[in-house]
Amino acid sequence: MNRLAVLQSNLEFSRKVMNYIISSNKRMCISSFAINPKEIMETIYELKAGDILLVDLELSQINVFDVINNLEQKSKGNTPFIIAISADIELFKQLKKVPNVYAKIKKPCAFKTIIGIVEEIIDVSGGKCYEELIKEELQIFDVKVTTLGYKYIVDAIELSLANENLLKDMKHMLYVSISKRHDDVSIINIKWTIEKTIRSIVRYTSVDVIKSYFHVESGEHVTPKIFISYILDNLRDKIDEYQDTSSKKLYY
Repeated sequence: MNRLAVLQSNLEFSRKVMNYIISSNKRMCISSFAINPKEIMETIYELKAGDILLVDLELSQINVFDVINNLEQKSKGNTPFIIAISADIELFKQLKKVPNVYAKIKKPCAFKTIIGIVEEIIDVSGGKCYEELIKEELQIFDVKVTTLGYKYIVDAIELSLANENLLKDMKHMLYVSISKRHDDVSIINIKWTIEKTIRSIVRYTSVDVIKSYFHVESGEHVTPKIFISYILDNLRDKIDEYQDTSSKKLYY
């Protein structure tokens, strides 16, 4: 289950967010919310991957950017998603090198915009919780894990785990979702990079492995959609086993 912490100077806004989450979204719980950030610092630093920090960059009681930087260090790579809000767009520039800033929203903003982004993150993180299993599955193949193509493929599988409908229109749905994760990088580049990486995987992985895994006679028949779809099918069985045997929480 995802957790949400709210650092906002508008108490009424924070209450609306909290009430909506409690009443309509069973996949998220309220971690904490407060006008005075000092009241919830300990809770914020406990946020992990899949959790969400909704933060007003203009808070005067505390240096918000110090909080975000400390959060990155304390989370040790398991940084929560960050939704940043500000009326001053110049403040957004200070977030340029901060990982996992999912959205930057200029005030004044509609309440439904915030909620829409929160729900989108919940869908995205549904796959994120299984990142370790995805990477283990990809070890079956000969793939360079340091390449951008590998990262895009992991993203594609994560997103498709959360919403398999994305595979119905990869160009306009799945690749668009991947683009959002990477500062709106060109969808054409994402498509080309994934296709190139999969061709490389098929070329350098044992022919027997490719035929057995994808049930094809030739690696030429392994399209990106087939590649991702078969991995999803295999992962679902492993996820079911993992849920049955592991005492770990798959959702934070």
